[in-house]
Amino acid sequence: MESRWAVPEVKCSERIAKIRDHRIEDHDRSQIPLRDIIYREEFAKHPEEPAAMRFARGFSRFLEEKRIHLNEYDILAGFAYRYTYNTTLPVDMPEDYDPRYRPDFGVESIREAKECEEFHGLKPGDADYEKMEFFASAVKNWLYKHWESGHILAGYRRVVTNGFGGLIAEGEEALKTVDDEHRPYVEAMLMVDRAAVKYIRRFAAMAAEMAQTASTPEYKAQLEKIAGACANIADKPASTFFEAVQLVWFVHELLYAENEPASISLGRLDMTLYPFYKKDVEEGRLTYEEASDIIDALWIKFSANLHAYQNVTIGGGDANGKFAGNDVTKIMLQATRRLRFDQPLICLRYTDDMPDEFWAESMALVKTGTGFPAFFYDNACIAAKVRSGIAPEDAKNYAMVGCVEMSTPEKEYGKTEVLRINLPMILQLCMDHGTAALTGDMFPLKDDRDLDSFKSFEEFYDWFKDELLYFGGIALDAINLLDPTVMHFYPTPFLSTTMEKCFQKGLDVTGGGTVYNNSGVNLCGMANLVDGLEAIHKMVFEEKKYTLKQIAAAMAVNYEGFDEMRNDLVNHCDKFGNDKGRVDDMLNDLVAAFAEMSEGYRNMRGGKFNLGLYSVEDHAKMGLRTGATPDGRLAEVSLANALSPEQGLDKIGPTAVVNSVLKTDLKVATNGMVLDLKFSPSFLESDRHMDALRDLVNAYFKNGGMEVQFNVVSRATLVAAQQHPEQHQDLVVRVSGFSAYFTTLMKTTQDEIIARTEYANM
Repeated sequence: MESRWAVPEVKCSERIAKIRDHRIEDHDRSQIPLRDIIYREEFAKHPEEPAAMRFARGFSRFLEEKRIHLNEYDILAGFAYRYTYNTTLPVDMPEDYDPRYRPDFGVESIREAKECEEFHGLKPGDADYEKMEFFASAVKNWLYKHWESGHILAGYRRVVTNGFGGLIAEGEEALKTVDDEHRPYVEAMLMVDRAAVKYIRRFAAMAAEMAQTASTPEYKAQLEKIAGACANIADKPASTFFEAVQLVWFVHELLYAENEPASISLGRLDMTLYPFYKKDVEEGRLTYEEASDIIDALWIKFSANLHAYQNVTIGGGDANGKFAGNDVTKIMLQATRRLRFDQPLICLRYTDDMPDEFWAESMALVKTGTGFPAFFYDNACIAAKVRSGIAPEDAKNYAMVGCVEMSTPEKEYGKTEVLRINLPMILQLCMDHGTAALTGDMFPLKDDRDLDSFKSFEEFYDWFKDELLYFGGIALDAINLLDPTVMHFYPTPFLSTTMEKCFQKGLDVTGGGTVYNNSGVNLCGMANLVDGLEAIHKMVFEEKKYTLKQIAAAMAVNYEGFDEMRNDLVNHCDKFGNDKGRVDDMLNDLVAAFAEMSEGYRNMRGGKFNLGLYSVEDHAKMGLRTGATPDGRLAEVSLANALSPEQGLDKIGPTAVVNSVLKTDLKVATNGMVLDLKFSPSFLESDRHMDALRDLVNAYFKNGGMEVQFNVVSRATLVAAQQHPEQHQDLVVRVSGFSAYFTTLMKTTQDEIIARTEYANM
């Protein structure tokens, strides 16, 4: 008997299969250093100009000289090469690497601190100088994670509906009234818009020339279509579905040319494209199948960038809250199911009235094991956006950035990944007088205490909470010192031109140019923290089996020789995720305290700090740099994923996990949160289980839940992929808020995913 949740199988057309199978051949290593070479030369030519103008000159010349690419069998023009970004970001990045993979690079925290100190005129002995030195060392130790670029939701719809010509007209109007201080920013935005027009015209000319020698009539017709579309959208708004998709891609490609390629997200792409689709279908220019090929071709372009977190948001309510999903929504779900890439990420806005057909399509995609789509509840997300200062009409149009960060398309520069805090490391520092276990670096506590001085758990807990907020405050202060330096050193004129109000304000988006200007502060290792505190509560203060100093001594040697103690800490104490009151309540209390503290801050662009309860891949990266912790976790082992329990320590089932998570007031998670649940593939084979899962999702959302995502892959498959990666190159899994090819993840992350509890029953 066929399942009532069954949906038709989907297959790629022959044309799409050819583009898909040859996509890796389009990479060109010669392009990697070209961007930085040109930027450095332009910077040297114009040393006295404001940075915005120097960056605009570098961007414009780069677009003139960079290689453009088009295969005769392509459906869409363009290709986003990977580049180095040493000139436009404080990063340490190689100038040559395999462009098929994400290069090994990271923020240069020392360089960044020195630039900040120079900008503010800080000297040794100044309180802010010492704070920046502390922050730089903490970033190096992964006590904090700091990142400036990427994680943006640009104005794709704004460009598609206005065209670059419309943006240029807007800039020229702004130039009439701008003062001398702000003039360079307007001129820089105009310069990059005009460069974009010339760049797209290069493709129009290339496609027209290639059409003359095309090998088949079909290729000739498509090349002529590309040439005509590029000639039109170079400076005009899109007029058809095809032109709209092509212009979306060009905006994306140009953002990649300017910004580090991480989490450049597309917003509500189905809503941006649907009016063009509807008009074309009604007027007989487009079929569902033709639109599917165009979206497949777009997805293939996204797929060239692994671990890039290119987020597409679909579904959700309209201005009146009614589910607004449409044919383009379904096409995007089906494209992801057909192609099974790790990019783009797919986030589905969930409403109470979402029709069964969209649930069926979504679950068909979930069953592929790629981790798509992630589900976001409109009521919770809209309320969180309003809490963060977004007007209700804009909050209803929210979309996701990168992993799970809620943002307002074309109106909000949210800097969602500017800060992440390693909570278990703060507890480890408290247990060893501020000494980082793996490096020996010192991070002085606010109130260093002898561990024998605590007479009750409540006294210890209050002390720790005070230290947590102290370390959080230092980080927020440092971000506020860094914030005004970004526009001075690393402006982004092309991104700015896609955002509302930047022309009118005469400001780069990094300097507060757009409508909403917020920042993100995210917590990591939440389950490890409260599991460790609960272990201390029970073993030290209730059962009095160990002292704080004894646990600290065991942590210092990574529990070597302390097997009984570690067994007690891991197996004989309540753990988050099992619906246990005390440990769950501690997490709610600590998150609420941190939210109250962070919401009391304002950033230097006039915005708020939004709190995130998610971890990207940083739970693994931070764990790798963190010593042993009081929950019994060993040094260099991954921390818990986002707001999920510690791996393998949720023993009761998914309902208990949901109940634990819901004890934390998620309304404070204005920067998003992640709950990951892992099911065996066989679990979703029956309608009964599918119904039970939807009931669980509905109950979770109606009781305060915000986001949930599913890993549907067996432990045996993951272990086999780790042992024989060459046989599992196409295995995509959910990590934390994003999906990735399993074999491209570092081993610490692979081990963490393998260790997660796999539910076979509910």
